[in-house]
Amino acid sequence: MAGRGKKKLSREELKNRKWLFGVYTRRSFDDGDDAESNTIINQKHLIEAHLEKLSENIEIVDYYVDDGYTGTNFNRPNFKRLMNDVLSGKINGIIVKDLSRLGRNHLEVGKYIEEIFPLHSIRIIAVNDDVDSFNNPESIRSLNVPIKNLVNEGVSRDLSKKVASAYVSMARNRQFVAGTTPYGYALDPNDKHHLVIDEKEAEIIREIFKMALEGNGRIKICKYLNSQGILCRKEISRRKKANLSLEPFALESRYYWCTTTIGRILTNETYIGNLVQLKTKRKEFGSKKATNVKKEDWIRCENTHEAIISKEDFDKVQEQIKLNEKAHSKPLNMSLFRGIIKCSDCGGAMVKQDDFRGNRNCSNYFCLSYLSRHNNCSPHKIKTDLLENSVLEAIKLQIKLVIELDKSISKLYFKNDKNKLEKEYKENIQIAEIKINALKEKKKEIYKDWKFNRIDKSEFSKLYEECNQNIELLNSNIELYTSTYKETVKMLKKDDYWIDHYKRNKKIKTLTRSVVVDLIEKIIVFNDGKVEVIFKYHDEYEQLLAFLEKEMADNREKMEVWSVSETVS
Repeated sequence: MAGRGKKKLSREELKNRKWLFGVYTRRSFDDGDDAESNTIINQKHLIEAHLEKLSENIEIVDYYVDDGYTGTNFNRPNFKRLMNDVLSGKINGIIVKDLSRLGRNHLEVGKYIEEIFPLHSIRIIAVNDDVDSFNNPESIRSLNVPIKNLVNEGVSRDLSKKVASAYVSMARNRQFVAGTTPYGYALDPNDKHHLVIDEKEAEIIREIFKMALEGNGRIKICKYLNSQGILCRKEISRRKKANLSLEPFALESRYYWCTTTIGRILTNETYIGNLVQLKTKRKEFGSKKATNVKKEDWIRCENTHEAIISKEDFDKVQEQIKLNEKAHSKPLNMSLFRGIIKCSDCGGAMVKQDDFRGNRNCSNYFCLSYLSRHNNCSPHKIKTDLLENSVLEAIKLQIKLVIELDKSISKLYFKNDKNKLEKEYKENIQIAEIKINALKEKKKEIYKDWKFNRIDKSEFSKLYEECNQNIELLNSNIELYTSTYKETVKMLKKDDYWIDHYKRNKKIKTLTRSVVVDLIEKIIVFNDGKVEVIFKYHDEYEQLLAFLEKEMADNREKMEVWSVSETVS
């Protein structure tokens, strides 16, 4: 007698299914999608006309539009929204103009078409490619599909090379090719590859260079701009996008002028009328990551547009920057805690400032936000020698604690029988596997009983499911036995590399940069002068300590039980 299974739907019944379609459209000039047929509107018209021709129960649930996104990258906002609706079951069909709309990476497109969409029973239609995974299942498995995907990727790859070559040619031809204009400039309305002065921003640029010529550093310049309510371009863009007030103090800013921005401005030849372009290039095809180009390969053209700063003033600032860099390159001025010390309130970096006023020869750390943004935070001032002494004492104490913990674990190791642990682990695994094999045999017997009508379907389903649940439970136990055994052995072996980081510094007398980087994750300075040192390997330390405490508690419990039994006897 044939086995009883779930009745399959007929072709006629499938035809009556309601199809909930998501219409996906995409256009990117980077992919060469500048033809009229590739506009978002024309893609929609083509798709809607095709769906009307299909004599099926079809509903368009939503439109997913990615306008201006390349097909070589699948990190597109509306494509991700489309996939979320696929996973949630909101749609059971996707329709596109052609497969290149999904993407131009043949491996990724193939993965979606051949694996992801079938897994979720998604119907895929590509109108111009004659692909319909429901009405013509063979169309999706046709050799034409991977070939078209390869062709689409090849077109995009070839176009990418042509675009890169065109940018090089334009840059050499004295044309501006970057996406964003430097602060102080705007694109010429009559020529989008030519810069013209934005007088409002240019005044800020002149003020920045004036302050630099007067001997003011980047921090002071930042502090001045932020305190005067002069919005940086990123903050202006944010407010415009959200339709917020451009009045400086009407609301709290999210973005401020920073020292990095000031540094870039002060060294940018654009402000003396020169264009220095193509300093970076795409790391590889389809990637958004950029890599730096060698300085000798930059494309540099002089007198391409009107200057904001005179060459004489610009050169003076460059000389000043070189002198400052030379002064700060001395080893004595190198901060031990660079990148590690943070402000407790704003979470920002703290910077070291030398004080040579009068006969002084000392230094202090200050919150960078306070220095550069006026009243955005408080100073959190702390003397360098006080900070270094506090950190050194904290390191010594932590080293002592780690070494003591290591000794305790060593003693515990010799009290435990590794062979006994291994034997117990193997016995548990063996028992669990025997039970699993017995349950698998039982499933076969249950199936035979159902197949030959000795039990009905409901009883078969119940017994079969019970076996599956018990097998799943036993497999979970095996995983638990294995992880517990490995963790215990790992603890007892005491081969944790991080302990060696502390051991090799047990005779530490003075702080060095290498010790700080080796052991410390973060140093937090509070406004009252208190310092919190957060060490690396904190989780490993706590884990080992918890393990030791548990073992000691278990041993105490065993001793108490033994003591009671002796008393009773």
